[in-house]
Amino acid sequence: MTSAQKYDPRMGDEPENDNEARFGDGHTPVQKHVRLELQIPDDSNKKEQVPLYRRIVHHIPVNLQWIPDNWSWSKIKPVIRNAVLGWVSMVLLLIPESEKAMGQASFLILIASFLDPPSEPFIAVLEREVILVFLVCVSWAWSTLGVFLANLARTQIDYNAPFANILSGQYVEAAPTVIYAVFIFVGCSIFLYIKARQGPGPFLFGCVFACVCVDISLTTANLFPYPFYQIGKAIVIPLSIHAGLSVLAAAVIFPATITAQYTAAFGRVLEPLNAVLSNHRKILELDPTSSEFKSTASTIAGLVGRSEANLASAGAVNRLLKRDIVWGRFAPANLAAMQGTLRRLVVRSNGMGVYFTLIDPTREKFPVTPVPSTPATPAASTPPSRAPSRPPSRPTSRPTSRAPSPDGSDRQGRFARRRRPNATEKASSPSPLRHAISQHLARHFSPRHQHHSSQHHDHHLHLSLLHFAHNLSPLSRVSTNVSASEAAVGVFESQRYLAFESTRLASDPDMTARFTWLLHESCDELLETSQSALKGVQEWVAGVRRSSFGSRKKIEAIRKARLEGLEQLRDSMKESLERFRKDKRLRVLDPYRSAFDPKHVASPDYHEDPPPHRFLFHCYVYEYHVMEFANLLVQMLDYIIDLEKRCKKAKLWLPSLPLSKLLIWSRWETELEDETHDDEDPDTIPGITPEEMQDLGMTRRRDPDALPPSNIFELVMSLLYRGFTSMQGGNALYALKAGVLTVVLCLPSFLSTTAAFAYGERFVWGVFMGQLTLGRWRGDTTFGLVSRIIATFWGCAIGLAMWYISTGTGHGNPYGLAAVCAVCFPFFYYARLYWPGPPMTNAIFFVTTALIVGYSWQNTHFPFGFTYYGWELAWRRFIIVVAGVTAAFIFGFLPPSNTLRYYHRRVLATTVSELGSLYCSIVSFANTHRRQQSEVDRDSIVRSLIAIRMKLKRSMVLKTNIVYEFSLRGQWPSERYQKILEIQLQIAYLLSHLMSVVEHLEPAWARAFLRRTRFLDSDFQGDVLAVITLISTALRTGNPLPQITPCPLLDRFMAYTHGLNVIRHEADDDYGLPRTMTIDTLENEQYLRFSVGVTTAFGIVSRLDRLMVATKELVGEQYHIHGVGMAPLKNYADGTGSASIRPAKDA
Repeated sequence: MTSAQKYDPRMGDEPENDNEARFGDGHTPVQKHVRLELQIPDDSNKKEQVPLYRRIVHHIPVNLQWIPDNWSWSKIKPVIRNAVLGWVSMVLLLIPESEKAMGQASFLILIASFLDPPSEPFIAVLEREVILVFLVCVSWAWSTLGVFLANLARTQIDYNAPFANILSGQYVEAAPTVIYAVFIFVGCSIFLYIKARQGPGPFLFGCVFACVCVDISLTTANLFPYPFYQIGKAIVIPLSIHAGLSVLAAAVIFPATITAQYTAAFGRVLEPLNAVLSNHRKILELDPTSSEFKSTASTIAGLVGRSEANLASAGAVNRLLKRDIVWGRFAPANLAAMQGTLRRLVVRSNGMGVYFTLIDPTREKFPVTPVPSTPATPAASTPPSRAPSRPPSRPTSRPTSRAPSPDGSDRQGRFARRRRPNATEKASSPSPLRHAISQHLARHFSPRHQHHSSQHHDHHLHLSLLHFAHNLSPLSRVSTNVSASEAAVGVFESQRYLAFESTRLASDPDMTARFTWLLHESCDELLETSQSALKGVQEWVAGVRRSSFGSRKKIEAIRKARLEGLEQLRDSMKESLERFRKDKRLRVLDPYRSAFDPKHVASPDYHEDPPPHRFLFHCYVYEYHVMEFANLLVQMLDYIIDLEKRCKKAKLWLPSLPLSKLLIWSRWETELEDETHDDEDPDTIPGITPEEMQDLGMTRRRDPDALPPSNIFELVMSLLYRGFTSMQGGNALYALKAGVLTVVLCLPSFLSTTAAFAYGERFVWGVFMGQLTLGRWRGDTTFGLVSRIIATFWGCAIGLAMWYISTGTGHGNPYGLAAVCAVCFPFFYYARLYWPGPPMTNAIFFVTTALIVGYSWQNTHFPFGFTYYGWELAWRRFIIVVAGVTAAFIFGFLPPSNTLRYYHRRVLATTVSELGSLYCSIVSFANTHRRQQSEVDRDSIVRSLIAIRMKLKRSMVLKTNIVYEFSLRGQWPSERYQKILEIQLQIAYLLSHLMSVVEHLEPAWARAFLRRTRFLDSDFQGDVLAVITLISTALRTGNPLPQITPCPLLDRFMAYTHGLNVIRHEADDDYGLPRTMTIDTLENEQYLRFSVGVTTAFGIVSRLDRLMVATKELVGEQYHIHGVGMAPLKNYADGTGSASIRPAKDA
């Protein structure tokens, strides 16, 4: 651009090299102004009064913070309910008549009270207990069938055999034993498959007790010379009594409803959002270069994470809302309808935080080539700003760039600097990194190097770039203990990233500070009103079950006051939102207004250019999410007010689901709180049906080895083949392996020489402890070994203490035992419900304690072939458990054996593949949703995005057990996997934001958006989908990626410069949108959404590039071509060459 030329902002196109356009061509930089910051009084000297119990807890070496955190009446009520149930179960065990009625396994009622406590609302307890009794009865029926068939194969039948001879094992025969082994294998395999497939939920404890029933029934029946069907009855009766007592306790002792649980979870989601809005108001007043700004941004991200974590529990409760029975004004289904709006509120709060990932210094930098054996790190740090000579302060109005000049004139400084080559200003001193880049490129790409031979030049250049890439990483200056066997990866992408960052994303702290303050002026009122409205919604949700009882006059007065308050909040929100849309959101355009005034642009004295378009786009991103957040609050308030007006009278609400669906639990449910589940399939995502996993029905896979069936015979054979191959799935193989382990552990009970010893020492404890310890992944099995041994040891110790305190050295005192249990059980159940440790460790500890106490009482009063109690019982229990879990640990190494490392990598491969499918679906939705809405289902896209985020967050929890998978090859690269997972989560959120934008774009604006982002460019989309496929395949197989890939995609994404333009002037079709920019176009709300979509697309593409580099760091590179990708940079130093380092297509 010559001196005679002027940059016309109405045309919108900005120079490609942003540094040259903004900072001129080498003139002396202008002295920076000094910004002042408001001094805030320091109250750090004021000591906060800390309660005594918190000070005591603070000085205890064990973390006991969970005790005061759960010390509230709402949390204590379930503890009281469970303590009463446990004590009643103990009393039934102490009464001789009831103990005889329950049979020889009466102690199971006490164990079940700890393993399956009725801590949930009535409907959830009812569902779980019905399933438990049903599965246990099925297992008894299965055992009875096995006993019947085994008796047919028995050669010696003696109904009068002495009991002592039976227990000696002399009636054990080979043929019946084989039948028993087959039934144990099949029965346990089926129940363990159900447990693995259904995951945590109402089927879990039912499957556990069903396996216990099969193990005890068939190993004991093998000793008898006649069909002994009653052994299963001894297990079913105490468990059925427990189920009945649990349902009764849930109904009469502090009964709770699913609706009450849901409203509590709803409030826990909203509570962090209140703090999020408060912190947003605070951070917009801070200096972006301050440390407090960074810490506040991190706090906001943490609060949003807390809110989404609570959203998972609200979703889990939401599954049962339609099954609830409740008395009140509002139907459970009415409250369930608010779940979708609640989800979108959380996503919009995440979107508000996107702004801080776009601006310096909190912006996410592009990665550079990492040092070997270390995780990827940002390429460059923010250029250090000059230290101010005095404390900076925040201006009370729009900030200015410099102090008034000595002659009294007050001119704009660098905020509105003329962007032209002959300007007398340039950037402040470049950062050391960019200085090193320029010197290195000048040294290696200057014209004098062209005199060298081509071979020597390419070889020297390649080695120099590798060395340079290592030196660029900040970790290279810190970490020296790295493996020299790992070659550098991502050199190709890193160099392009660095060049792009140094030319297109130059830092401007002053401009960032100015626009951040403009955002404060624009959004503060709406944020304040939204905060008030959010508190109003939270109060309504907390009190939704109140004011249904009392005098009519009092109830009507309360409801009227509540309705008036809600309407006032709603009206205030609408007024504030309307002012924001019409006026306040436009304040971020103030730096651009003078440039778009035709009188100023035509003036020869005009020397000011508007800021780069990215500052406006970043502000629009923040304003869009704030506006959508407020919109959602208005919708929620409208819905609540409508409910208040429609539902005048309280009534009894019954389940609204058909009877056939009351007990359905699908593994495709989205709202499952199963973050601690051990046995999940890495190739499926709960919440996405198999049809949706085929790109939402848009594409289909094909069998590479066979054409589709052409006749009935081929169809039948195809179905049989699919059924056979489905048995090779992870859950099926795990269940079969667990069935084999169960049979192996039952061998001592099946051999005549060891059957008596196995029965007398209760080997069956080791059987079901081993089969339940075995997991699909070796890490989970090893963790089960360690945790069960520790929990069993301490459970035995506490159980012994309770037993001997209650009875001394005697044979049991019913009054003493009842008194000890009455004192201990409240504390036990408080820890059982709220101790934050691993759930299974928690359960095993208390189950062992209950077994020592209950079994000791039974063996001292009603012994049945096993007379040990107290210490004699405890050490045998511990030894048998150790033997069982050790056998499971050893068996876990036998094939099929998988690791959590393999699982975690497969999960990441599955999720990135699904993200690619959803990316295509969202682009298709943007292109067709106004004309063919049936082509892509919006709800399916939203549900699938939620499911992917839940899957990724579950994998974050599951990978904690990877530390138990010891490996002699080296440490697991946890940081590298964590980086890939975080990038995928970011992409999933950005896709949600993109979906929100495109569904609000008008058709013409949607086409312009797709045109600008190249999302309808087949060449560009081919590269994007190729990158997604490469990453997914590499993660699934572990194979290295090519050294040269379509990345960096950002290079092609920003191939054309648009600036503020909607349509490039070279474009053939403008879709009826303005080619020449005006201030009216910038003020258009569709333009705001358009710019937000462009910025979101930029974030998605840049993170795909980062994901490629992170994956290369994990799996490595292959297919090296010497010298490829370097030739275009040979004239970079003198500015005559291309800035691209992409190789030619014929390379």
